[in-house]
Amino acid sequence: PMKWYLAHFPTATSFLAQGALVTGEASPGYMPYPDVAARTARLMSGTKIVVIGREPIDRAYSSYRYNYVQPATDLLKRGGVHQNIPREKSDEYYAEHHLFTFEEMMRAELQVLKECFAPGGPGQVETEKMYGTASWARAEFQRRKQNKLPPLIDLDETCYGDRVSKNVPRRQWQDLLHANPDKFVDLPQLFLSQALLGRSLYLFPLEWWYLTFPKEEIYFICTEEMRDLTGEPINELTQFLGLPSYNFSSVVGEGMYNVGGHKGYDKEVTWDEVEKEANESTTDETHLSTSWSGEIPLSDEFRKELQDFIQPYNERLFELIGRRCDW
Repeated sequence: PMKWYLAHFPTATSFLAQGALVTGEASPGYMPYPDVAARTARLMSGTKIVVIGREPIDRAYSSYRYNYVQPATDLLKRGGVHQNIPREKSDEYYAEHHLFTFEEMMRAELQVLKECFAPGGPGQVETEKMYGTASWARAEFQRRKQNKLPPLIDLDETCYGDRVSKNVPRRQWQDLLHANPDKFVDLPQLFLSQALLGRSLYLFPLEWWYLTFPKEEIYFICTEEMRDLTGEPINELTQFLGLPSYNFSSVVGEGMYNVGGHKGYDKEVTWDEVEKEANESTTDETHLSTSWSGEIPLSDEFRKELQDFIQPYNERLFELIGRRCDW
């Protein structure tokens, strides 16, 4: 497997011939899984890990649009996934009649996570069953018990469960689907749409990476810092990677890559274009841009409930990484 994996990277000769100094990959899909952290540490010691974290509710809403609204709308337009839903209608039609709102999805998931994280809940119990005797994790489980510290939790594997029935892909949506049988949530990549909130709680997966890697080999940067027009946050990141110091102000000043409807890294989107698209998105909730800077559609009451739930985990995250984000 390692030979196959390494074959995806340039050879040392071709790499150095192009003037490159470091190589890597962007794979956010690795982060939630404890065994991936342990395997990476075992097979690739010395690897430097860079984590980019976005404000949690903002990230969740972006994921809602990109991993639920967009693929669900595309599937429903093609037809054949739900006998009561017509095909080839407008995005607005599907959003109004056949998709759950962001608040509905988040309320359903929040309830599941509260149950999962409760003392003696499935997060604690099932995680210990899976990893409590692993050679690389046993001592940490014991240390946390002895010092009455919060337990390690494998959020993705222990909180969401399996398919409930043919029509109910996850238990968190059971009541929603019972009350709204003409709405659709059964997407191919359920691991993304089920965890809009869970994957915004960076503490839980990162505790496993900090357990398996030396702390000095992990660098967490807040997405918001990368907009700093001085370029200094990115310069600090590249120095962590062992690269020479560089003034990134002109690079950052050009704009952003891979935002909204502009996919890829071959052309930057100027800051004026980013702001214009955000303003358009603010007045059109069905607009499927993932670069969202407008008002997220949540009631004030539920927004506060979400923030109160998330903040303690953010504080533990900041303590773990040794720095704070402006969240």
